[in-house]
Amino acid sequence: MPASRDRRVPEQKATFIFKGTVKQVRAATLRHIAVDERTLIVTVDQVIEAPPALAGFSGHEITVQTTSGARPRAGDELIFHTNGWIFGESVAVQSIRQEPVNKTHTALVSRGGDPVDHKRARDRRERFDLANLVVSGTVTAVRLPPEMVAGTRRTARAGALLEPAAVGPVSEHDPHWREAVIAVDDVHKGRGAKRDIVIRFPASRDVRWYRAPKFQAGQKGFFMLHDTLVTTRARRAGAGKRALAPGAPEAETTEHVYTALSPMDFQPYQDQAGIRAILETRPGSASP
Repeated sequence: MPASRDRRVPEQKATFIFKGTVKQVRAATLRHIAVDERTLIVTVDQVIEAPPALAGFSGHEITVQTTSGARPRAGDELIFHTNGWIFGESVAVQSIRQEPVNKTHTALVSRGGDPVDHKRARDRRERFDLANLVVSGTVTAVRLPPEMVAGTRRTARAGALLEPAAVGPVSEHDPHWREAVIAVDDVHKGRGAKRDIVIRFPASRDVRWYRAPKFQAGQKGFFMLHDTLVTTRARRAGAGKRALAPGAPEAETTEHVYTALSPMDFQPYQDQAGIRAILETRPGSASP
């Protein structure tokens, strides 16, 4: 069982950070945007962190909609922390915050390198900070969760059948949960990890789940695990498909399990960056 129950809710974070110069106020590079005193045309002077789709916008004029803070004026040089908003003949982004360029930003704007890599490194670090447990080890087995195994057995009383359980409402986005058993080599963050731990992960390739790691026996690497509260419902059937109808009796349980749902939550040993780089900054943490 997970050792802790962290209910932290991550704050909204920027995906596109850049240094820019305000060119116009109450103006936009996209038609049909309703402009006000917080709608700006900004020249992107330097991309600092970005997803691949926005990494090449240095030197371009884009629309920025600010939501808080002082109202920028034409000519202001600012660091914008933004998220994508509208894509068309140009780009519009929404600013979470913006701040005047000053000496504290020297390292940020002079570090060079790929802004996409910088964003990935920050995302990975934030994911590490949110993880309840970080371990290295080997996947020794992949199996159905116990309640799903139990759901395939006929009960002795009345010969009823428990349908395979699902976590949350059954829908086209059903995750098809599986469990991976991890033989732990080392613990890098958190406490209470046993020699073996269990991770629940979605086997579904649905659009909602396709990026989540799909574990297989023999995989070795680092695992960033998150304490997740899930509800499992098992429907009791007595007459074939009628058991799936609304109102069929259900047995429901709620439990905390470890999950690894982001592609950042697992990294093979052979990858030389990422989690290894984070661990190097943590005194006393060994890396295989």
